Amino acid sequence: MLLEKTFHMSQSLPECKARLASIQSYRRQFVMVTKATVTSSKTVDFSFRGPLGFEAQTVLAAVESESPDEFAFESIGGNIDFTGLIDFTEIRPNCTEVTLAVHYEIQNKFFAWLDKYFRFVDAFLVGEMRSIRAHFEGIATPYVERVPVFPVLETAAAA
Repeated sequence: MLLEKTFHMSQSLPECKARLASIQSYRRQFVMVTKATVTSSKTVDFSFRGPLGFEAQTVLAAVESESPDEFAFESIGGNIDFTGLIDFTEIRPNCTEVTLAVHYEIQNKFFAWLDKYFRFVDAFLVGEMRSIRAHFEGIATPYVERVPVFPVLETAAAA
């Protein structure tokens, strides 16, 4: 499935790129991410929770890009395949547009079917991007608690 999300940050292009590249400085701001660790080989061990006990796990690695204002990445292994591009565009001084385009495929057919109808990966991306933007902009955001899609099945999935 292909997703594209755009948000604006009140920083210059170089400052915005530098701040977003330093995942260690804001990884505690993630709401549904269970792991985002930069390894010595410059990859990111990454996992997040979805509904009904789904937990995506993969390793993200940078891919060469032709533009200095783009950052491309892909996943290696895990139960979800990601390929993505982050594009930085300076709209005006101290205003940068950040566009995230992601193509993903969930390996488990049941969870892939659920995502097709309930779009939990889309909800995950929107929530995390809002949280990151709020962190960098100094906007207070309420704690978002994960709401189960089917509360009755939550305990069944955990078993």
